[in-house]
Amino acid sequence: MKAEGRRQKAEVGLGLAITANFCLLLSAFCLSAQTPAPAPAPQPVAASALMPPSEEFVKAVYFGKKFADMKDYAAAYQQFAKADALQPDVPGVLYNMGVLLARAGRFSEAQAKVDRYNQLFPAGAEKPLVTKLQLDLEFESELQKKRQTDEEYTAIFTRGRFLYGKGDLVAALKLFQDAEQQRPTDPAAVFNQGVVYEKLGDLTKASERFHRYEELEPDANAKSSIDQRILGIESEMSDMKTKIVCPFCGWRLPIGAIWCPHCWHGPYLTSSSPWNSRPCTDGSTATRATYYADNRFAKNDSLPCLFNGTMLDSLRYTPARQRQVQEARKAEGWTYSGDVIQSWHDRQGNEVRYVQGGDYLEKIVSSSGGDVLLFAAHRAPDATIWLLDREDMVIDGQKYTSHYAFDAQNRIAQQEVVYQNANGCNDVIAMTAVPMYASDLLIGMKLRGGYSGTVVQGSPRVDWEANVVYTYDAEARLTKEELALSSMTKSYTEKPYGFERQEIAMLYPDMRVRKPIERVLSMGDRCGLAGTTVLSNPVDLRPVYAFSPNLAIALASGITRATVSFTYPDSYKVR
Repeated sequence: MKAEGRRQKAEVGLGLAITANFCLLLSAFCLSAQTPAPAPAPQPVAASALMPPSEEFVKAVYFGKKFADMKDYAAAYQQFAKADALQPDVPGVLYNMGVLLARAGRFSEAQAKVDRYNQLFPAGAEKPLVTKLQLDLEFESELQKKRQTDEEYTAIFTRGRFLYGKGDLVAALKLFQDAEQQRPTDPAAVFNQGVVYEKLGDLTKASERFHRYEELEPDANAKSSIDQRILGIESEMSDMKTKIVCPFCGWRLPIGAIWCPHCWHGPYLTSSSPWNSRPCTDGSTATRATYYADNRFAKNDSLPCLFNGTMLDSLRYTPARQRQVQEARKAEGWTYSGDVIQSWHDRQGNEVRYVQGGDYLEKIVSSSGGDVLLFAAHRAPDATIWLLDREDMVIDGQKYTSHYAFDAQNRIAQQEVVYQNANGCNDVIAMTAVPMYASDLLIGMKLRGGYSGTVVQGSPRVDWEANVVYTYDAEARLTKEELALSSMTKSYTEKPYGFERQEIAMLYPDMRVRKPIERVLSMGDRCGLAGTTVLSNPVDLRPVYAFSPNLAIALASGITRATVSFTYPDSYKVR
């Protein structure tokens, strides 16, 4: 009995030594060394815990303690694991194995030891320490989840920035949206969404994202910076509602501008039915038929479409559309100063220079040919639109000079054109176009033209008149455009000289001085010969393009009438 009593006393002493010593040793996981608590109520004890310790068990526990003192926790765990194998489920050994596993970062294994301890010793002496270890393990579990979430967030964010740098904006936006789902209160992901939307040209969503960023961002300086960006975006959004973009140079124009003041391309009459008469939509057609003076049919021309939808839809300003136009011009060799086009050049040294005045393009100079085109303009009463007073233009190598007058509604009230017909007999021809309006609709136009020839030609005088009538449907869409050359007269006031006399006799065998030439309307204005080619001065309506694109043509000899007919789908509306 004495021997038995001594053995039981040794078992208790060993157990206390393991618990107290390792609690002090592994203070990171233990509350503190505790004074013995009152004896708990009897609990079921594992059978192996009641077995007398073997010499190998005692040695393994001792070695484990020593290795732990040396902070060699891996070796310490091996010794305690050996002890556990020799005598499983000793409470102090279970606890310290859990502590060492936790110290090694093997948290799931440490949790298994804690669970095993709680199952076998729910009221064991180490219970306070096990409870503390359980809290530490739960904390480590949460910490691991947080680290994993942080890593996933960083990976998403980094991938989004990479795709943005590559120009894959849609994919980058999706990743920044995913990042926001993970961290709804992180301003960085919201800010980057705003940047992508701005780059995509969706300024409404960009503005919303930047406003949300302001709500989330705690830094006052960052908020102040984003305020300026939001103001810029909202200004752009206003421009998208009130402005169009010149499809040649990319300059922003107020809706209602007729020409672009920095390249004088146009007109951009966005509410004009004639200029909206050839949309690129299914069900839309434009056919021009021409007729001779005796009403014989000449030919039909199917006119190509001009705009995808209305002119306003096609020209409405967006930052993306402006960039697209400017990048296209730069690819062709054009240069810019800011948004203002400057010049063009090629590798052969040819150059076209746009001389921009204080507010508008004043002249275009060609360095290779020495040609100069001049322009003059004035501001409309509202000061946002420039109206073109004088315009030089070249069509198929022929130079024309136009002077415009305007009414109180900024509509063209009259156009005067002067040009020297280099393709004919070099006669200086003048032409006048006077439009008629009913409310905002162009309903008609009167055209007059003519010239006085040289003395050597016999001082011929030519005059012609034409009328254009415009017809609209109930939706104010142009349905018909009719041109009629109503008269053309030609007479020679003197006899031609030299070779000119022989040419005129061949062109007009019945010519008599101061007597009108017969049938000139049906023959056309013949003015000379170049070998076997008959030279003429046709009725050239191309420079009066601003009223309508449909009859901006030069009438062939003998053509006195042209009709353009239009069809539209029911859904198409001009305004």
